[in-house]
Amino acid sequence: MARDERRPTWALFLLLGVVLTVTLQLVSGLLLALGWIWLLPFHIIDGLVAALFLAGEWSWLLGYGAGRRSAARIFLFSATTRRRVARQWRNLGRDGTPLREGLDAAVAGIFLLLASVTVILGILLWRGAGDLLPWHRSLAAFLLLLWVLHLAFSVIDHWPRRRRNGVSP
Repeated sequence: MARDERRPTWALFLLLGVVLTVTLQLVSGLLLALGWIWLLPFHIIDGLVAALFLAGEWSWLLGYGAGRRSAARIFLFSATTRRRVARQWRNLGRDGTPLREGLDAAVAGIFLLLASVTVILGILLWRGAGDLLPWHRSLAAFLLLLWVLHLAFSVIDHWPRRRRNGVSP
């Protein structure tokens, strides 16, 4: 990967902020659903911070060349990524290419879109639109499923592979 294809340090911090705040949103939201209502102020504050990090991430994706190339990959605008996703889907991820270049890229794109919509719904809910709670909860539940899927793909990509006949895969 060429130097201009990599994320700048500040964009890595934005991504880390998105990952941490959205993960905390999922955990605190799940605990809220289980009755831990005292977490509501934390959930609201973390949601506002998540909105800032998500806005920064979208700014990087849309405003910089490397960001636009990354957006093309995760939102399947790239023909190469679409082919990889189709091939990995047909072969259940066993075609030898890293999942982060195919199926996991698509999951990351859907996750980013749904996280953004869920946070926006959460802010509207906080501002008094109580009728949005079922939508917010449904999207958050699907987001949690995508989070687990993304984690599983990352573990599979980084799991040590066995060597066959002295040749690494």
